[in-house]
Amino acid sequence: MKHYLLTIFRRIKYSFVFFALITSFLFAVLWDKIVYTTPVGHASVEWYSILGGTRASKGPLREGIHIIWPWNQFYTYDLRLQDHKQSYAVVSQDGLHFDIDLDFRWEVIKEEVVTLNQEIGPDYLDRLLIPEIGSVLRRIVATYPAEAIYTSERNALQQAVFDEVTSSTHPNGVRSPQINDGEPDTIILTDILISKVDLPPMIQDAIERKLSEAELVKEYAFRVEREQLESERKAVEAEGIRQFQATVAPAITDSYLKWRGIEATLELAKSNNAKVVVIGNSEAGLPLILDTGNQGLPLAP
Repeated sequence: MKHYLLTIFRRIKYSFVFFALITSFLFAVLWDKIVYTTPVGHASVEWYSILGGTRASKGPLREGIHIIWPWNQFYTYDLRLQDHKQSYAVVSQDGLHFDIDLDFRWEVIKEEVVTLNQEIGPDYLDRLLIPEIGSVLRRIVATYPAEAIYTSERNALQQAVFDEVTSSTHPNGVRSPQINDGEPDTIILTDILISKVDLPPMIQDAIERKLSEAELVKEYAFRVEREQLESERKAVEAEGIRQFQATVAPAITDSYLKWRGIEATLELAKSNNAKVVVIGNSEAGLPLILDTGNQGLPLAP
């Protein structure tokens, strides 16, 4: 009996070892099919089969290691802020063909990764964002002349494209960060920036020459305005002088001038500078003062 039990135990042990070896081998071979890692800032979705062959999705799965059956599928989505640059061929209102480079940034809504995975898939950038933004851009550019896009309307254009793409009246699964209307959106579009308007060289040169001429016209207009203001200033100054003279002239008589002359002579005579004062009956009736400085004539003894 004891020998029989040992035989059974050895068979079980060998079977267990064999099973463990087979399991380890399969685990090593199928490692990439059953062990997945969700990195930091990401979320995952597991697509699995249930009874009857029906498929279902589970998610969003947390960060870390996940073990699934090898016949299931595992998808991972980046939840962090992402950006992309895309060039679009457009036609302006005046029929000009040119290219516009756009930079846009977006985030995937974590709670909606299952919907995003079921309806679009991991290549949502190429299947949703790029064509959707391009379609709206071309439609709006067709309402602007090329010169306006190149010069003054660039900000208005990029804002119009952003508003249209994220509008609730244009359901596409994309919304802005400020608006959440309860729709099952999967992407938050943060902003859109026109980084370059690539016009044909001849058209671009013509627009730049026109802008340069416009700046010269503004400069000349400024100069004319400045000279006009200077002329008006001088006219006001001259009028003030004329009015002053008309007011003061009647009060200035010969007697008043002689009195002011005598006062000035007295003040000069009190100064320490060497001078010669000749007192006589000049035409003006005032003394004549000669300043000799330090070279004055010596006084007679």
